[in-house]
Amino acid sequence: MGAPNPGAQFVQTGCETSFNTGNVPGPQGPCSGPGVFFAQGRNRFRYPSYFNTDFTVMKNTSIVGQDRVVLGIGLQFFNFFNHPNFGPPDNYSSDSGFGEISTMEVPPTSILGSGLGGDVSPRMIQVKAQIHF
Repeated sequence: MGAPNPGAQFVQTGCETSFNTGNVPGPQGPCSGPGVFFAQGRNRFRYPSYFNTDFTVMKNTSIVGQDRVVLGIGLQFFNFFNHPNFGPPDNYSSDSGFGEISTMEVPPTSILGSGLGGDVSPRMIQVKAQIHF
């Protein structure tokens, strides 16, 4: 068995390692070997990008017999492309799910209100009517 590869990029199961250092397995256990340094690239662990598009279609019609009254009817689409927004990856290197994404990011507001904490990320459509006078 030769010297550890200092350019190796690995995370050992059951060992808490930092992003730039770790230990190779040794005779006393999986984390008891010599320490190695492996430089991680800048911004290696990032969140997925957040993307959201809302779309509204309105038809404004003047009401007959009224000078300045306008009726608007339309549809509003929230998350128009139905794009999922994933949450942050698990950043505890000793977890078995290290690097996995198990949550969704919720938009700041929706038809259902703000700060609900539930899954309000799917596409939602609502009918809108308004009167301008």
